[in-house]
Amino acid sequence: MIALEDKPDDAEVATAFEAWLASSDDHVKAWAEARHVWKVLGAAHEAREMAGRRDHMRRSSSKTPMARGTRRRGYFTASILAVATICVAAVFLQDIRIWLQADYSTGVAQTREIRLEDGSTVHLGADSAIEVAFDQASRNIRLLTGEAYFEVEPDAARPFRVDAGDVDTTVLGTAFDVRMMAEGTAIAVNRGRVAVASSTAAEVSGAPLEAGDWVRVSHAGKVERGRDVPDLAGGWRSGMLVVKDRSVGEVAEALGRYYRGRIVLADAAIAGQRVTGVYNLNEPIGALTAVAAAHGAYVHQISPWLAVVSSW
Repeated sequence: MIALEDKPDDAEVATAFEAWLASSDDHVKAWAEARHVWKVLGAAHEAREMAGRRDHMRRSSSKTPMARGTRRRGYFTASILAVATICVAAVFLQDIRIWLQADYSTGVAQTREIRLEDGSTVHLGADSAIEVAFDQASRNIRLLTGEAYFEVEPDAARPFRVDAGDVDTTVLGTAFDVRMMAEGTAIAVNRGRVAVASSTAAEVSGAPLEAGDWVRVSHAGKVERGRDVPDLAGGWRSGMLVVKDRSVGEVAEALGRYYRGRIVLADAAIAGQRVTGVYNLNEPIGALTAVAAAHGAYVHQISPWLAVVSSW
């Protein structure tokens, strides 16, 4: 929306937008959502200006100040609308760039099974995208966003490599999951062995991961390792999200890929709380409500396109 506003006569921007819009019903809905929130914010801005003028007139004729709670509620609502609009605009522009790069992609709440030319299979998670580059010497996949579970056909002459931001994963034949998050990248192995390397964390390049092993690398280079039941790797394929000692913010991010709207965490303290549980990805708001309730928080659906998690 910002690009279209700033460059209304730019043919390249217009062509990319029309192609992106025509490629998926989800993109049409996302565009409608962006316009709706933008319109709401504009109305809210006008309402705030009018309220400000009325408030000024009341102060001029009365010594009674406006209740502090009323002002705070108004500021909070306006802030939520502003944050939602910024998020929608940012995601909208990012979606266009990803769509132009991707060979395979999925929409919100959509998963996809892809058979590659070497016989390997990619299970692409919701709201995810990959770029594929195979040749006679190598098999390269770039995870552009989201999550993917890979079942790799063995081929010693052609290593299978997955690039996910700052983290590279190389295998010969195995099954493993790669997930990109706001804070970094997570890799979990179901079977076989996986070599992991990172440009931001040299320490991750050690012994290969084996079945049940997982590693998480933050953008800042922090490395976290652990071991779980191997079948938990890519467990989302069953429609259930299994969470063990993860932050509310991370879980909300995962559920957001299955919710046809935006999830906003209004309280940073809540986002940092830890949760453990099993959640139904087909009911993202119900799952989010359960996650929030574990810490005394609430989910407010401001509209069909916006859910806010807060302590009130």
